Amino acid sequence: MKYYLNCVKIVAVIYMNYYLGIDGGGTKTKVCLINENKEILYEATSGPSSIDTVTPDLTLRSFCSALSKIEEKLGFFPEFDGVFAGVGGIVTKDHEEIVEALLTKLPGVNEKTKVQARNDMEIALASSLCKEGIAIIVGTGMVAFGKKAGRTHKSGGWGFKEGEIGSAYDLGMQAIQMMIRAYDNRIPKTAFTEEVYKRLGMERVTDFIQIMDQLWGKRTEIASLAPLVTKFADQNDPHCLKIIEKSTYEIALAVRGVYKTLEMNAPTLVVIGSLGNSEGRFRTMLHEKIHGIDAKINIIAPQVDPAYAAALLASDL
Repeated sequence: MKYYLNCVKIVAVIYMNYYLGIDGGGTKTKVCLINENKEILYEATSGPSSIDTVTPDLTLRSFCSALSKIEEKLGFFPEFDGVFAGVGGIVTKDHEEIVEALLTKLPGVNEKTKVQARNDMEIALASSLCKEGIAIIVGTGMVAFGKKAGRTHKSGGWGFKEGEIGSAYDLGMQAIQMMIRAYDNRIPKTAFTEEVYKRLGMERVTDFIQIMDQLWGKRTEIASLAPLVTKFADQNDPHCLKIIEKSTYEIALAVRGVYKTLEMNAPTLVVIGSLGNSEGRFRTMLHEKIHGIDAKINIIAPQVDPAYAAALLASDL
């Protein structure tokens, strides 16, 4: 009898509905698998998958790597009923179709699986558990996105070639620019500029040209310098305070663009990314500038993980 009941339970588990959410960014990818009861069954992370950061092949590899231990965790590999991927770098319909084609190649996806790919700003807003509002992603890249009465608008998020001012990439680039200006004696050297010099592995100023050639286009590596900016800003380094003043102003401009276009009033605004949520001068400045747009904007951190929000969206496909 016990054996029979165990078999029934196994069959019931296998024949449940399963929904996969993917949060694909410029630094890492996170997947979340839920069942029809919205219970989390599996979570895992892997490398970057943002399509303006890595090639489609590497995007698919990151997806598959994050899924590689599902069978070990569950004892079987489920067939997905829905897959929703929020991936950085998706701007056009063509981009969506490229990523959706990648999703069809995932293990667990069959001809009946509903798949959808959108920019990661979609899951950023969904992480607030609000149907309408504003989301800002302040990570390797930066974008503001809003929904109201069936209308949407995005501001920013045009890729590192545009600059993505306000992002961790932007902070990293500004850190490099401040450092070389200091070593040219255009501005005073500080502990911050000396730390950036060391972090880049420079031995002499003329190393700068070769190092910049090596770094060009490497968003993640440049973005890794952002924590130095926020760290020294909290220590009142004058160069870092200038950097975060400029960056938070630009993020607020993106928020204002969404706010005005959608004619919002006291919306909820969810901030995604450690850069925008960590205690310190950066967050304080950012909140002050956002409240300068509308003092009643309700600024919150994500209520659920964006990968889980993606899984919820997959269940609605």
